[in-house]
Amino acid sequence: MSKNLSEVLFSQKNNAKETSTLIANSSSKKHQRLEQSMFDGQQSVGWYRLLKLLQWSWQGIDIIDCYEVMAKISASSNKRSDPNLLDTVVGFRSGNWNYEWSKKAMSYQKKANQFMQAGEQQKAQQSFYLASQLYSVASYPHLKGDEYSIQAQTLAVSNYRQSFTQNNSTLLKEIQVPFQGKHVTTFLHLPNDDEIHPVVIVSAGIDSLQCDLLPLFEKYLKPAGIAMLTVDMPGVGFSNHLKLTQDTSHLHQAILHYIDEIPWVDQSRVALMGMRMGGNALNRLGYVEPQRVKAVVSVGAAVASIFDDVKRFNQLPVMTLDCLANRMQLRQSDASYLYQYCVPFSLVKQGLLGRKKVKTPCLSIGHSGDLMCSEQDLKLMGRISYESEAKIIDKAPIFDSYLITLEYSAQWLAKHLQE
Repeated sequence: MSKNLSEVLFSQKNNAKETSTLIANSSSKKHQRLEQSMFDGQQSVGWYRLLKLLQWSWQGIDIIDCYEVMAKISASSNKRSDPNLLDTVVGFRSGNWNYEWSKKAMSYQKKANQFMQAGEQQKAQQSFYLASQLYSVASYPHLKGDEYSIQAQTLAVSNYRQSFTQNNSTLLKEIQVPFQGKHVTTFLHLPNDDEIHPVVIVSAGIDSLQCDLLPLFEKYLKPAGIAMLTVDMPGVGFSNHLKLTQDTSHLHQAILHYIDEIPWVDQSRVALMGMRMGGNALNRLGYVEPQRVKAVVSVGAAVASIFDDVKRFNQLPVMTLDCLANRMQLRQSDASYLYQYCVPFSLVKQGLLGRKKVKTPCLSIGHSGDLMCSEQDLKLMGRISYESEAKIIDKAPIFDSYLITLEYSAQWLAKHLQE
């Protein structure tokens, strides 16, 4: 990676559109939903973005760095596209979300290069990794057409790759999967390349990049000897040229079939794991390809209630509505307009969830008060097959319980992948 890559990317014109103005949204911008979500982050008055502090900490980012960056954004006196929203400073300059997070990322990238030159590989690896995570936050929520976001994504990926050149204990393979006349880049993480491994195909939500998912592998899947193949959802990251449609599993189905071409994994032992819309796609794939899938884990999956109940849908945060519209290649995200396009995402309305049973076991994880994945959704997923189950978190602190459940998920996957 060129040391000057960040300078080249961010030295361009300073008139890119501010993130929150990319998608037209009228009445929806006026509402606020002030509650903590385990999966989406906290929607706070004065912020356009959902603040994923617990998630970012889980990814390895120092919470002190988070508060430092957010303080600089808050204190900025530069022009904002919306005076009532702190993270809407226009232009790549002091106070702009992308600028402040990228600046922090650059400091870790600089340290990483210094460690690498000094031959301190472990420290270099950790610094490159932290730089990648900070650049990912700088890019967040990764809207297509957001110039500075795309530049930060480039740096997130390049630092992520560089971190693996300094680390001999974890192997990263980039798998180019042919799809619709092009190729989609996926990341295959291997415990080692000495043997063939069972593999879990993993996708997060429509506001996440696949480089955000390494702790899932390092802490839970790798110790169980399971490989992890990550893929960005349509409209995000390496899949940003694709449109999100009601056939949410189309890309993942192509990847599932391409597993046969990957020499390091066992195509007869493939499981799926998805969060939010990733859970929608991979649950759907479990229905479509039950003969190829050994097990499915869904985390807070958006599969039914949020698309079946317009009142629930209308409560979605503005940023989430913008992400949905952006991935579907729509120009506006007003809730009343967007809802009609999202109804077909319901796996209930597609005649799958609650109506069709498969042999593939499903573990559904969520909490009882979640807007996007109701308790009823969790129970429906827990009845997909005889061996399926639902883990409903109802005790605080929710995020801590969620981490414990991830460990249970790895054990559950290992059990089903060994059968």
